[in-house]
Amino acid sequence: MSEAFLPDGYTLDSLEKLSADAERIIAGQHIFKGFSDWPEPERLAESLPDVARFDLDLMPTSLRPVVKDVAERMQVPMDFPAVVAIETLAGLTNRRAIIQPKRDDNTWTVVPNLWGGIIAPPGMMKSPVISSITRPARMIEAEWREEHRMAESSYRVANELHEEEVKAWRALNQTAIKKATPRPSKPELMLEPPALRRLITSDATFESLQDLQSENPAGIFVLRDELTGWLAGLERQGREGERSFYLECWNGDSAFTIDRIGRGSIHVAHTCISLFGGIQPARLRAYLADALQDGPSNDGLMQRFQLLVWPDLQPEWKYIDRIPDSAAMESAESVYRRVAALDERNPLRLQFDGEAQLLFEQWFTELEQRIRGDELSPAMQAHLAKYRSLMPSLALLLAIADGATKNVLLEHAQRACDWCDYLETHAHRVYASQAKPEHHAAIALSRKLAKGWKRGEDSFTLREVYRNKWTGLDSAITIRKALQVLEECGWVRALDRGETCSVGRPSEVYLRNPRIEVAHAGK
Repeated sequence: MSEAFLPDGYTLDSLEKLSADAERIIAGQHIFKGFSDWPEPERLAESLPDVARFDLDLMPTSLRPVVKDVAERMQVPMDFPAVVAIETLAGLTNRRAIIQPKRDDNTWTVVPNLWGGIIAPPGMMKSPVISSITRPARMIEAEWREEHRMAESSYRVANELHEEEVKAWRALNQTAIKKATPRPSKPELMLEPPALRRLITSDATFESLQDLQSENPAGIFVLRDELTGWLAGLERQGREGERSFYLECWNGDSAFTIDRIGRGSIHVAHTCISLFGGIQPARLRAYLADALQDGPSNDGLMQRFQLLVWPDLQPEWKYIDRIPDSAAMESAESVYRRVAALDERNPLRLQFDGEAQLLFEQWFTELEQRIRGDELSPAMQAHLAKYRSLMPSLALLLAIADGATKNVLLEHAQRACDWCDYLETHAHRVYASQAKPEHHAAIALSRKLAKGWKRGEDSFTLREVYRNKWTGLDSAITIRKALQVLEECGWVRALDRGETCSVGRPSEVYLRNPRIEVAHAGK
């Protein structure tokens, strides 16, 4: 409606407010019937599949103390520091070592770079855990930066001397030309500009990642404090090339070339990225809502996050204040330093030993049979298909952590199989979280109502919920389905549109159960 057709003294905003007030008056006539007209609101529980509890024996002996120490001091599930420790090991290894899973087929090799993350609500210490466990890797890179600074200084001095020698050569060369005498040899600079060795980056464009990999053939460890921002960035229009780049980098062995006007051509023979970060459950569900449909986001990106854990949070908490276990951190640091020192241009090539090979063949056969069966959902089927490389990657990393350089022993292969069993339970929880999106949306809205949203106003409209743009409640369709669930559970009642006084299209008005304040007081 144009404001030119409104009565004098009215605007669209004032008329809409008047309409909303009228709706609330009508809603009040319904709600003031009293508590007796309303049922007790049913509690909406988040039902997710159980996940396996983390067993510290899954870790290499050298990394167990630091995982235990961080979990106890920060009062977090042991899954948090454990998965970060394995991911850091993968990020530092990348292409410094590879494994040939089959005994004779040397055309199939696996690079142990991994993608993963911690799924937990905000404030659950995801970032401090990541920062603590990755500290030794950051220290190594800081030392490399200092070495590069000194090498660059030496190079500048050598380059200045070279320029002086070139000047002197030019003068002698001109004299020789004039006198027709033998010309002097042109001085050559024996040093090359030093390249900065890198391990970790946090926020880089994919063009700069390509630059980094051109100077670091082992690959790069991309560490994101929040994966939400990274995932959202890949969805933006015009970022299709970046998404494709990351998909190529997951394999760890694909060539990639970027051609740009003004920057020339940057070719990397083996793009390789390990990726890790934290993400909130609600944000993950919002992403999966599109990623699991037949849309542009359903390209297997999510299935590449093999080290994704969503453990149950501990209800109990106790105050702990003690000095960090320095011996535990030193043990982890020694492993990371040894791995980072491997020759990135001549990677180790490991294979399973006799017993480990038999175990792998049995495990691999069972996996292929499950993937080809009809018991798995399409999402889990695609996810488990990525385990073809996960098990040998984990076996290689566990072996390297224990000092292996040629063979992966049975104990490492068995532990890798146990890791896959453990991670599969978390994968089931991830994909099940999106099985009933309207239920999770209803839980999110019920929490807003229980905390007092619209308290005292007795009613609200679907439009008012939508305007808040709460996580998981950012579409009219989702909100409408969530309100239907809440109505079934006695939280709200839909007001008949014929009873509203909206201007133009009738609003969708809902009454809130006055018993909410009593049932959820103090919660």
